[in-house]
Amino acid sequence: MDINVELIKQSGKAIQRLGPRVTEYFYNHMFTHYPEVRPLFPPHMTEQQRRLFEALLFLAEHVDRTEQLVPYLNSLGVSHIQYNTRPEHYPIVGRSLLATLQHFLGPAWTREMAESWIAAYNLVATICIEAACAAMKSDRYLPLTLADAPSIALR
Repeated sequence: MDINVELIKQSGKAIQRLGPRVTEYFYNHMFTHYPEVRPLFPPHMTEQQRRLFEALLFLAEHVDRTEQLVPYLNSLGVSHIQYNTRPEHYPIVGRSLLATLQHFLGPAWTREMAESWIAAYNLVATICIEAACAAMKSDRYLPLTLADAPSIALR
């Protein structure tokens, strides 16, 4: 599945208007469903939520601009080594991201949008992991599939 750039950009604009509620929901989802990752994060999440929100908006806005996106993701992947981020954490983040997008986008969350976000997130995760390859084994990453997406009500 190719990335539908327009769907990613539209959903980015939709979540931009929602502000911090998006990342608050994301982290609540992730820590509830995957409590094993909670120790990787600081006790107070305000700064972390802000950073994630900015990263999400950057991805949505630049999804079709590889000359800006790839260096950003390379830096992100390398910087996450210090937090003990491992390849197996990326699918957890991806599943929580999909659940968050579905929650906030409601009826706009279609199969095509889910497939586009899965493709975009798998690209993000792959670039980040490859950038951190010197510190961890890249073959431990399992890409997301449509089966990882929350159920999608098709219109």
